[in-house]
Amino acid sequence: MSLVRQKGFTLVEMAIVLVIIGLLLGGVLKGQELINGAKIKNIHNDSQSIVSAVLTYQQRYKALPGDDNASAIALLSTNTGNANGVIEADEQTGFYEMLRRANLLTGDPADTTAPAHAFGGNIVVTPDAYTNAQGNNICFANMPGDAANIIDNQYDDGIPSSGAIQGHDSETSYAIDGSTTYDLCYRL
Repeated sequence: MSLVRQKGFTLVEMAIVLVIIGLLLGGVLKGQELINGAKIKNIHNDSQSIVSAVLTYQQRYKALPGDDNASAIALLSTNTGNANGVIEADEQTGFYEMLRRANLLTGDPADTTAPAHAFGGNIVVTPDAYTNAQGNNICFANMPGDAANIIDNQYDDGIPSSGAIQGHDSETSYAIDGSTTYDLCYRL
């Protein structure tokens, strides 16, 4: 009787392959987590940079960027405001232009477009973003719900409809289902 030797993988070889696949998947998932964490930190850092630039502009020129109509920076600008203390829709293009002309934000002063944030949406300025967010606001448009939830919990009260960071008029928690987005707004 001759022994027929079957070819194939042994149980030990299969276990080693599964362990290697598990390690690779774990590394990829951890990498995604690190990237998401860096994006969240970038959002908060960007908000603080813009708020700081606005406060510096106000201190120097006694007006809000975009709403300014009298300073030397405003006179250079193609978009001057009405000096009523509110950055209205037609003054939003002047907002970034004036901050760039004053060298408080990087970029070409002739570029009046709103910058993009780490999750791909724009960073816009708007008055009265939400019922409870009266006044001028810096809003990060189209933020994923899970990221908005983390930011609001880390840097504010975690409730979308209250605090210095808001993402909705009346919700008490963020939807983190992966399909819901928010305009996450910081009060100036």
